[in-house]
Amino acid sequence: MRWTGKVVTWGLVGLLGTVCGCTKEPGGGGGGTPEGGQMSGKVVNARGQPMSGVTVVADNTLLYNSNALATTGADGTYRIDVSKPAGTWHASATHKVQYNSRSYTFDLDPNDDSVFAGNEGAVRNFTWKLSGKRADDTGNYGGFVAVYVDQLIDPADPEQAINSDDIELTLTPSGKLVDGSDGTPITRKLVRTPDGDAVQDVPVGRYTVTARYAQAGKSPRPMQVRIRDTGDYADSVTADFDVLTTTRHQILLNAQLPSS
Repeated sequence: MRWTGKVVTWGLVGLLGTVCGCTKEPGGGGGGTPEGGQMSGKVVNARGQPMSGVTVVADNTLLYNSNALATTGADGTYRIDVSKPAGTWHASATHKVQYNSRSYTFDLDPNDDSVFAGNEGAVRNFTWKLSGKRADDTGNYGGFVAVYVDQLIDPADPEQAINSDDIELTLTPSGKLVDGSDGTPITRKLVRTPDGDAVQDVPVGRYTVTARYAQAGKSPRPMQVRIRDTGDYADSVTADFDVLTTTRHQILLNAQLPSS
């Protein structure tokens, strides 16, 4: 629900009529030209292939809990009636998938995230992106891999604290990514984020993770890793993403420098 700052009076509600919580329409339709009173479009994956069974929502920004839903057909298209109630609408889409015996939900990327007048209609196409900046500017589509270090002191140099900025992760895909595509290894240093010291915007998949301590001007040293607070440390660990919130995903790890 997006609030527009407008005040809805009871008189206006009476003019608009009784609004139910939501309506659901069958898939089909779509197209590239806006049609008055209709929101239509197509949903594809990152390879441009149509996606069926995706839930598309048209949310009236004027009235609370006045949504209309559709599910994409085999050709990836959908159509939603937005002629009533009057006002402006915002489009969104989510895709649910089973992957490695886990359930994930993803927000899809719209070609246009702006609101539109229902009487004018709109075309809103969506793409399932595993990484990149979110359309609403609230982060990235990819998940994050955060690392927690219990060691305070470098065992090889007891006068030096461990600096998480010098921890480098390599994430190697173990099998296909969640959308069935082939991933590529990712090697990055941790950055400080609101979610902790992490590698950000990682496409959801299963990864084998290694870490090393890569200080400037010094030879990198391998670190040991494990799922956070789980099991023994090892030279590598294979991990799946957990669900942080409905459409946000994370892997949490511990890392340490060997004591000898």
